[in-house]
Amino acid sequence: MPSYRPSDHGKLVDGRMVIFLDRARAPASGSFPRTPAAEREELAELQAATLTAAAAKGAPFCAECEQAKRELARQRGEPA
Repeated sequence: MPSYRPSDHGKLVDGRMVIFLDRARAPASGSFPRTPAAEREELAELQAATLTAAAAKGAPFCAECEQAKRELARQRGEPA
């Protein structure tokens, strides 16, 4: 196994990208810290409101939806 140095961070070495992680900041469990339940609930409510408003307006909120909207407009002979 090749030996990497911190100066190799972000470089291609032997055809692979070298990335050094800061282990001092990494959570002990190896995963990202959990967001408090109240904050998750608030974010879920905000996301639901955003999606509901977009659906009510017929506004696409992703690239696939935008493409489908443009294709439908093209088929109808309308400007996209």
